[in-house]
Amino acid sequence: MLQRIILKFRKSVWIYPSIISFISLVGAVLVGMADSGSFLSLPEFVPEFFLTSVELSKDILGVIAGSLITMTTFTFSTTMVVLTTYSSQFSPRTVENFLSDDDTMKALGVFMGGFVYSIVTLFFMKNSLGDQLVVSATIGIAYAIVCLVQFTMYIHHVGSYIQTNNLIDRLYQEAEKKISDYISLIDEGTLMDESTWGGEDLVLRIRSRKAGYIQLIDHSSIYRTAGDIKGTVVLEKINGQFVTDDSTLFSVYFDEEIQVDEASVEELLDSITIGKQKSEIQDFNFSMQKIVEIALRAISPGINDPNTASHCLRIIGVLLGKIAHIEGGYMLYKGEEEYPKVAYEIIEFSQELRSSYHQILHYGKEDVSVMQNMLKSIRFAAEKASADNSKAIERYLEHIWGVLGKTYGNSYDLRTLEREREDIETILKDNVKKKSLRTCKFKDSGVLLV
Repeated sequence: MLQRIILKFRKSVWIYPSIISFISLVGAVLVGMADSGSFLSLPEFVPEFFLTSVELSKDILGVIAGSLITMTTFTFSTTMVVLTTYSSQFSPRTVENFLSDDDTMKALGVFMGGFVYSIVTLFFMKNSLGDQLVVSATIGIAYAIVCLVQFTMYIHHVGSYIQTNNLIDRLYQEAEKKISDYISLIDEGTLMDESTWGGEDLVLRIRSRKAGYIQLIDHSSIYRTAGDIKGTVVLEKINGQFVTDDSTLFSVYFDEEIQVDEASVEELLDSITIGKQKSEIQDFNFSMQKIVEIALRAISPGINDPNTASHCLRIIGVLLGKIAHIEGGYMLYKGEEEYPKVAYEIIEFSQELRSSYHQILHYGKEDVSVMQNMLKSIRFAAEKASADNSKAIERYLEHIWGVLGKTYGNSYDLRTLEREREDIETILKDNVKKKSLRTCKFKDSGVLLV
């Protein structure tokens, strides 16, 4: 539930401006009532130094209102320029990163709130106040100073945010956190094979109600519902996958014929949030995809920035290394009693490997520096790979060499790349040896090598 609220907040750019404008409106009403003497006498509570005449307050608030609407317009224009730059130079998927950033929307909200405060307090400046002293102008000046500080921070923020390396670093940190959460989730379960669930005789297929991308999975809700169903609930999709209104989301396996409550089926479907676009809240692959797209833009003829592409490849290799030990299959979660039983499909490392490199291989194969850094990136992943995933890397390496062999022939560049391949193959062989050592026991001591 909390993650759904966070998702709505990230998708709604109007949240911060609306909240800050409403607070400013309430504050303006309270200040206006205080100036009119409705519930307190200002000279008794506020030093006379901070009080001004009505006419002076009108002039000050009018200047502040005009200045803040100008700053709001400038901020909006700057935001549009940054969004255009993100879309054209980096990736259309990175636009959301800037729009969902708190500092960006808070800056816009502060300027809008200042304008709302100034206009509303001007409304309360009626001629009936006469020579009465008011405090609204002083508060308006303080608000204007806050807006100036916020404007300075916004300019610094935009200048920092638009730099390529900073964007890549934020995407890396975002993906790293999601990978850490994913590893923590699967570490709580038991690795199982798909054939474990049984035959097709007593199985219920629960299909999606609409088409779209899986944005959120409420694991706790699925676990609670599985306890009522008295069967093994298997989630057949992973986060970020596209499903249609006929795709099977859940398969529920039973040991005997049983009546399933329709409400339980609806609860299972409600635990999956499906939207029109991907979300990186639980999907680390989406953040990795953005890094890949930045690398593709960097090696395009219009931009021609191979150094940025090389940096992206290094980051991709590090991220793949963090999931290179994960074996494919299903992860089973079971309580102390027989039920609930819940199983989730695990990501397939070979698919992650291909989706990370195949586009870069296709479009950047003629740039030897990009290919060299791609092989270095694969080496980073190979260093952390399990024995089975090492075989997947080896198979993909053969595919890469089939493409590069046609591109470079028997040239000096190909021999340079061969040295990188030999380093990777040495690491992969060591990984297989380590697996065999882990299964060896010393008969005399009974010690298991780890």
